[in-house]
Amino acid sequence: MPEALDVDCPSCGAHLKVDPETESVIWVDKKKAPAKDFDDLVSRVHSQKSVLEEKFSRSVQQTKNSRDILDRKFEEARKRAEADPTGRPPNPFDNE
Repeated sequence: MPEALDVDCPSCGAHLKVDPETESVIWVDKKKAPAKDFDDLVSRVHSQKSVLEEKFSRSVQQTKNSRDILDRKFEEARKRAEADPTGRPPNPFDNE
């Protein structure tokens, strides 16, 4: 069984171990990114905060819309039940 090949990625600088038989990467040592400036990190957090707030507001709107849809479906079912009070819902065991 041949030894794994050691390869350095030219684009990201990661150190890869490649199995020659399967031609697949079996280990990756990623190159650590240099420490970032504190101001850059703070600005990134603020930008992520606005994105999260936007996603949350969309989620709230979807919840409100689904609640309205369910209320309309319930009212329609109630109207149909009032229109035919002798009718009963189908029983799944009636067909046996």
